[in-house]
Amino acid sequence: MISKAISRYLDRYAEPIVSIIQDEWLSTLDKTYQFVLVLPLFDEALNCLESILPQDTHNTLVIAVVNAAVDADIAAIQRTQAFLAQFYPHPQLPFTSVDQPSGNTLLLVDYCTPPRQLPHKQGVGLARKIGGDIALACIAAKTIKTPWIYCSDGDVQLPEDYFDTPNFGPDVAAAIYPFRHHPHHSDILQYEISLRYYVLGLAQAGSPYAFHTIGSLLKINAEHYAKVRGFPKRQAAEDFYMLNKLAKTGQVIRLKQPTVTLSSRSSHRVPFGTGAAMVKLSQKPGLYLYHPQIFRELQGWLELDQCLWQELRPHTLPDAKMHLQAWWEQKNLKPSLLETLLHLKVDQALQQAFQQCQDFPHFQFYLRVWFDAFRTLKFLHYQRDHYWPSLPLPEAITLLRHSNPLNLSQSKSHQSTENRPNLLLSSPKILDIMQDLCTLELQLPTHVGPTQSLNP
Repeated sequence: MISKAISRYLDRYAEPIVSIIQDEWLSTLDKTYQFVLVLPLFDEALNCLESILPQDTHNTLVIAVVNAAVDADIAAIQRTQAFLAQFYPHPQLPFTSVDQPSGNTLLLVDYCTPPRQLPHKQGVGLARKIGGDIALACIAAKTIKTPWIYCSDGDVQLPEDYFDTPNFGPDVAAAIYPFRHHPHHSDILQYEISLRYYVLGLAQAGSPYAFHTIGSLLKINAEHYAKVRGFPKRQAAEDFYMLNKLAKTGQVIRLKQPTVTLSSRSSHRVPFGTGAAMVKLSQKPGLYLYHPQIFRELQGWLELDQCLWQELRPHTLPDAKMHLQAWWEQKNLKPSLLETLLHLKVDQALQQAFQQCQDFPHFQFYLRVWFDAFRTLKFLHYQRDHYWPSLPLPEAITLLRHSNPLNLSQSKSHQSTENRPNLLLSSPKILDIMQDLCTLELQLPTHVGPTQSLNP
């Protein structure tokens, strides 16, 4: 039976094409699939599907949203339309179904032909939402047996056992595949180091948002997809904001295997991300990383929740800011950290949390939802801009190497550092640094997210 959350989403928030596909295709379909994979395709190679899907793919519905925004480069739009044309799209309907070997079906959705091109500044986010909404409708109709929406991109290579990962329980909102870039070169190694360095820094600080936010690595629980109302309609960073929302409805799983291979190509398709970073590094070599001290500052804030609940809660009304400042000074905590938090309006968040929460687990959850991935990023940027400027990659790694080892163990509370996995970055070579960071990532706990505070 379809859940209320999914039914409500499909009735109120799904994109209009969903009802067309339900009437014109789903209602007449006499087969089922085990899995559904969503691919937004813009300016991809004509044969990209041959390299994306593993050869052992079977009984899978592949939803390819072939899209181009109205303000995209004309040549890129034409290449996208040429990709769609090779499948002889339906002359009247905005989608085309192509049966393939091993029980697979390719459902091509046309959002690259006028007047169906995507609006300005909605790009890949809307394309992912269109595909996700269609996938959700198929799951609701029981056309898809596995209630998970697999999401990837047109420039990836999925591993042979891509669909063999466990199907977790209803408390898990999303799973994130591990990744590597190919082919390797200096620029992509620097960029990949920056991605892993950021996640490991968050993990060291104890952040519940210490996971990669890359749209081509996602596996989303259908129920949770509906709860957060699908992908944001953004030109870029839709994956970051999607996971930020999902993490608040359920746990996030950092899968250890299998590994998805991402392209290391340059690209102008979105304003930031891998492709944009490759363009920037080709023009101005050298990548900067957050100062390691910023993550220690973040850790200092995240470890205060128990003290805040026990010591500050009885003394917050009517002026939370005044009492917070007095308490902060009494505890001899860093003024720079308080300044950063007040910039984020922590006093208002604490006052609301103390008013609404009846016990510490709910207070901790409230704070972790408020201080989410977006506010964490704003925290890092404020610290970077006012106290700890970013460092060139070699200098940041050197400083990290000569500081304390990364203690990368997380739990529902901040646990002792004893028996935590430790690894110092021991080699100055960029490839060895990247491999060390990969090793550190494998030591991270599988489950992460703010909801863990509610499940002691």
